[in-house]
Amino acid sequence: MHPPKLKWIALFLGFIAVAIWIPSKVSVWVDPDGELVLSNRADGAPSTARTLAPSEIALHWEGEYRGERVEPGSTTVDDDDRFTRELLAARDDMTRGETRRGLRRLRRLHREHPERPEVAYLLAEVERDRGRLEPAKDAIDAALSVAGGSSEVWREAAMRLRDEIDGELLLSARGEPSAPMQRLDTPHFKISYDHSFAGRAYGDRVVRILEEVRVGLKEALGRSLPNPLAVRLYTRGRYLAEYKHRFGFATVGFYDGTIHVVSARHPRRELFALLAHEHAHALFEDALKSHQPFFINEGIADRLEERYRGRPKVSRSEWRELVDALRGDSWIALESLVRGFNGVKGKRALLAYLESRAVIEMLDERDSGIIPRWLDRCAEGEPWRDALRTETGWTVLELESALQNHVRSRFPPEPLDAFKWSEKDSG
Repeated sequence: MHPPKLKWIALFLGFIAVAIWIPSKVSVWVDPDGELVLSNRADGAPSTARTLAPSEIALHWEGEYRGERVEPGSTTVDDDDRFTRELLAARDDMTRGETRRGLRRLRRLHREHPERPEVAYLLAEVERDRGRLEPAKDAIDAALSVAGGSSEVWREAAMRLRDEIDGELLLSARGEPSAPMQRLDTPHFKISYDHSFAGRAYGDRVVRILEEVRVGLKEALGRSLPNPLAVRLYTRGRYLAEYKHRFGFATVGFYDGTIHVVSARHPRRELFALLAHEHAHALFEDALKSHQPFFINEGIADRLEERYRGRPKVSRSEWRELVDALRGDSWIALESLVRGFNGVKGKRALLAYLESRAVIEMLDERDSGIIPRWLDRCAEGEPWRDALRTETGWTVLELESALQNHVRSRFPPEPLDAFKWSEKDSG
């Protein structure tokens, strides 16, 4: 299963920040393929591209930087410059995987600058991505209430976002099935997608994404599926109506023999990462004929997803969460996560995912072939515990001990740690 991910917002934040302050040498345009381009190249936008006004950039959150990264001026101290610095800082937090810190910055900006509609607009996107539709509607209403001086393009985009949120709220409240899903079969996939996405172009884009995922995971894990994989793509409203209460926490995707994921009308890089996560679960089940051990299953999928989001490593703040869990006695034993995560809720569920991803990162750093070889052994019928011992030399308990030592090694010991441990030993 897959908890909602907000980290694609980091790129959006970068574009909003640049919309506030753009030196004259920078060109911004949408190229003929629909890609947003931000560049300092001397010749600027090609003649076939549409140049964007600064106020429009925040509405084109998916794109890429070309040329040198644009940063805010360092010589001024006016309010716009400070505002831009904070947005860039929040973006950088999220890029490093420190989403809580980035969101705290963003919410503080919204409190301090209620007159800036772009912050409220972004918060609406964040809340919507988390499946929190009512707060998302409140945020977009706040954005529209202070958008009087914004361009018509900006206001139309904000109103369109509000209409989409209203539609999802209505569908979620009704809980009624939508029209039958569209079907599209390929040699490797059996795809069904929401009628709201109707159009061959949508299906073709999804097929390209799925093929890229399949090839990427075959390279990463050394495996592919023997039969076509069923994939179902939903609008957020329909997904919430059908699966809102399936898990103890919000999700945007899961695998139960079929991949189920939330998609936008225009598939984004976010969808690539979601599909990679769930496809990894399918490869795991094909090899082991089971979802267990769950912590390895989720660890593999989560690590691959984070890699495709541009975050191949556990961030320092996440390592800090792990060492805090060890020092605060809230650490979750890996053996308790073999059968599933059903017994953990809220923050402990997030900790379970983080421990699982950290295990796989540690093993990959030791030898990048451990996981593919382990999967091969399990696929050949070797019990997973035996295969783990063969490939790593560790039992689950010993693997957990190695991970804990790995976590502690990243931070200096606290002054009281030795005293605490001596107390435990003497007790």
